Amino acid sequence: MVLDFEDFFESPLNGFVITDAEGKILKMNKRMSDWLNCEPQFFYGARFSNILSIGGRIYFETHLWPLLNMQGYFEEIALELNDTGKGRLPIYMNCYDRKDRGGRSLFKIFTLFKASDRRLYEENLKMAKKIAEEKLKLEVEQALLREQFIAVLGHDLRNPLAGIMSASTVLARFMLNEREVRLVNIIEKGGKRMLEMINNIMDFARGRLGDGIKINSIATDLEQVLDQVRDELQVAWPDRTIVRRYNINSYVECDAARIAQMVSNLLANAITHGSSNDPVYLESIASENFWQISVTNRGEPIPEEKLKYIFNPFHREDSNLNNGLGLGLYIASEIAKAHKGDLSVVSEKEQTCFTFKVVRINM
Repeated sequence: MVLDFEDFFESPLNGFVITDAEGKILKMNKRMSDWLNCEPQFFYGARFSNILSIGGRIYFETHLWPLLNMQGYFEEIALELNDTGKGRLPIYMNCYDRKDRGGRSLFKIFTLFKASDRRLYEENLKMAKKIAEEKLKLEVEQALLREQFIAVLGHDLRNPLAGIMSASTVLARFMLNEREVRLVNIIEKGGKRMLEMINNIMDFARGRLGDGIKINSIATDLEQVLDQVRDELQVAWPDRTIVRRYNINSYVECDAARIAQMVSNLLANAITHGSSNDPVYLESIASENFWQISVTNRGEPIPEEKLKYIFNPFHREDSNLNNGLGLGLYIASEIAKAHKGDLSVVSEKEQTCFTFKVVRINM
């Protein structure tokens, strides 16, 4: 197949104009002449700037022509063609100055592109960006409103729940038959469970609304805090074994209530999702340089795709809605951050281990 350069020059969707070294038009393709609504021969011998609008002509002669002679080219210049009965046509223009070996200009090639479609595309792109930004802003505002609603709801639920729990405590003091005792126990356990969820919601809302989880760090007997949490969980799950392993040589600076909350969440998570036939291990080390707490359980490993999001709010290791709101590990990680520490997890074939570690800064 033989390439027809004349056809290449005449048939493309863009306009071609060739001028001599002085800028007088020597040749013009059909696309260009169609845009100008006139035969090509009409322009031969005229200066290139004559086909531009008045403003474009002035800019070409004062800026583009000197730039072309000095630099040898220019690119993507937005101009308008002269009005030839169809209105002024916006174009983008490139130009290349062809020189001989001695650096003398031989001819100049102008390539012109119709700008209306491109400008429409750019306007549509700007509009789409504006719409996306407004949509994002609305979504952020709605998310903030939802979180504020959650915070208010959690706060307002505490008062009626306190009344329910107080009533169940009073009822438990009466002489009740076996069925009535069972019903009061259900009310008490349900109330405690609801209170735990409300507290989690409040902690979540504080973290999301920018306040973060507040802590009050004081010198704390970490072993005593851990044993208290272990004993409480052991009562709740009497058929499970929680093994303690401590190497604590000093007091640690922490918020005891928040550390207890974090460890309780980790232990409950390990008991719920770990092997029911194996113990859960609660371990802690406190030395001059760092202190840490780890909770380890046997059982199926956490899938890698879920491990990435395990500390996200409302994340559950499975889809069982009875496991709560999925805030426990998120709140545990927020408590770790509040203590300038790190909560990490390693889940392997034999075991899953959550580790909270704080590096001590020696002043």
